[in-house]
Amino acid sequence: MVWIKSNWRWGALNLFAVSVLIYVLSHGSTGWSNMDTFDSGLESGKWAIRFLLACLTMTPLKTYFGWKAAIKLRKSAGLWAFGFASAHVLLYIRETNLKWLTISMPFYLMLGLVGMVILSTLAATSNRWTMQRLGKNWKRLHRLVYFSGITVVTHSMLATMMSKKILGRDPQAPNELKVYVAILCILLLVRIPLVRQLLKQIPILLQRHRKMVSPVAMPGDEAELWPKIHGRESSVSLKPTFIIPNEISEPCESSNIGNPRQKLNGISDSRVDCPSNEIPPEREVEVQ
Repeated sequence: MVWIKSNWRWGALNLFAVSVLIYVLSHGSTGWSNMDTFDSGLESGKWAIRFLLACLTMTPLKTYFGWKAAIKLRKSAGLWAFGFASAHVLLYIRETNLKWLTISMPFYLMLGLVGMVILSTLAATSNRWTMQRLGKNWKRLHRLVYFSGITVVTHSMLATMMSKKILGRDPQAPNELKVYVAILCILLLVRIPLVRQLLKQIPILLQRHRKMVSPVAMPGDEAELWPKIHGRESSVSLKPTFIIPNEISEPCESSNIGNPRQKLNGISDSRVDCPSNEIPPEREVEVQ
């Protein structure tokens, strides 16, 4: 169960690729008799490009989005690109009987042959023994996958423009290839060192922005974003303020609070609540 939990993506990818390969080889034909039928040779070439683009997508997914599981799928996608490309070449050889294999072969066939040679080399060296033997040169060798992507996509574009059979079997093939070209250009662009450094700064800037706009709890209120849009909130203190009642300085203030009925009887507050501090006349004599 632990192995299945950690490798279910790899298993799903291989199961999907096997089912597609069986469907492509068991349906349709490559002949010219019926232009509306499913062409297994054309479809195998399309799936070779799709899996190759998927292989090139795995590294940016891990680098820029942090999806570590993509690295485990990169090798399988590349091997399936080689598998569908091999099926495409074998079906074409069965159809033409190697009549195209001459010195004056068309340029698009030459590009396809170069791409096939590169994919074959990368598939043959995709094992641990070769990695240990080649060392650092193994990584340099497998960088040719970018060149194979360029040659394979260019081969497909030229073949679509020069072959009436492809346009007859699949009229939407040119538009589909334009999408593949755009994806390939993006995948190659993000691998440029300068572009890679700029793209790596985006998560850092987003993290700084989140720290600046962080939720702050106001006294007595729910948490809200700071600063607010309205008002001049920078001058408002976030410390809770406590209202301390003023000390009663004079006794008249306490008498007003304790005897509110005296105000209703018409008695002056100054006479009742605030007695005079003057000395009576009869006491002045004693004082003197």
